Amino acid sequence: MTTFGHSFLPGPTDVRPEIMQAMLEPMYFHRSPRLVSMLHDMQPVLRQMFGTAEPVFLETCSASGFMEAAIRNGVPHRVLVVVGGYFGEQFASVAEGCGKEVIRVHVPPGATIEPDQLEQFLDGPPVDAVALVHSESSTGALAPLAELARVVHRHPGVLLLVDAVTSVGAVPFEADAWGVDFAFTGSQKALAIPPGLAVGMASSRFVERALTLPNRGWYWSIPDLVRIAETGALLHTPCLPLYHALAAQMRDIAVAGGMPPRWARHAEMLRLVEAWVETTPGTRLLAEPGRRSPAVSAIELPPSHHPPAVMAALSARGWTIARGLDPLADRVIRIGHMGDLTPDHLGGLLAALSDVLREGSP
Repeated sequence: MTTFGHSFLPGPTDVRPEIMQAMLEPMYFHRSPRLVSMLHDMQPVLRQMFGTAEPVFLETCSASGFMEAAIRNGVPHRVLVVVGGYFGEQFASVAEGCGKEVIRVHVPPGATIEPDQLEQFLDGPPVDAVALVHSESSTGALAPLAELARVVHRHPGVLLLVDAVTSVGAVPFEADAWGVDFAFTGSQKALAIPPGLAVGMASSRFVERALTLPNRGWYWSIPDLVRIAETGALLHTPCLPLYHALAAQMRDIAVAGGMPPRWARHAEMLRLVEAWVETTPGTRLLAEPGRRSPAVSAIELPPSHHPPAVMAALSARGWTIARGLDPLADRVIRIGHMGDLTPDHLGGLLAALSDVLREGSP
């Protein structure tokens, strides 16, 4: 087992031993004042992460659960989904699985939809919502969300649903100021706790629409989850160990100065990757300059270096990264530089990767 700071998966991210220790608390009644108090104490940092004054709610599920909740609660009939990678396509597939009509807007891998392009598509068939991925972890591309939100809000009645799984906690996110109607992340990404907890926020107009939809479900009912976040009165049993891990992480973030230092550290790690690529012949970042995620990088390798072999060589040295997702799996590696990882940790990985590429050169 590697020590903390050697795993650079795009998720699950490396978890500090102190966070793992917080999960060892004995079990107790989940409707106790202790849990209500803990949920209340987490709200300030959670709201800062999302940039919202709305309650931030939790659910014991993967982030994909909130992707489905976004559709069930926010889309009566038709949704426009931006597909720029694996998870954009997943958003579209989830919407179709919920029985909604989907209009896909495809952009090339590494690119993002731009505001003028989105405006053109919204001048087409009417839609109930736009769904998009803020930080596409299959390509490392970061969409210009603030500008895209302004376009969406020029169309009355169209909601903006955002997969922020690898952006919230890693980059500044201003849900209220930008006009994001629903956003969600997962515990195993920039929050750097184990998988199994979804975290989200909803605007008041999203909740108003959800209340009109009879088939939004029970477990995925966002108005109920908002009410739980406000009162602490849970409807069902949560995963208490994950709640304790999240509470410990929120306390540590608060003590360290809140989100700004965390955002700055992620930005520095992106700069390190960019500098490495610039000085490493034959490599390139899939995402375009100005549209790169501070949370994850997808790097195209020279044709002579196959991702599985590079990953195996790194693993032998104690480092863990990920292969690209289809259709990029045969030429791309992915490095998740988020959570509690630091530039020093990343520098060690990049040095090891340089050695692997040098030793494997023909």
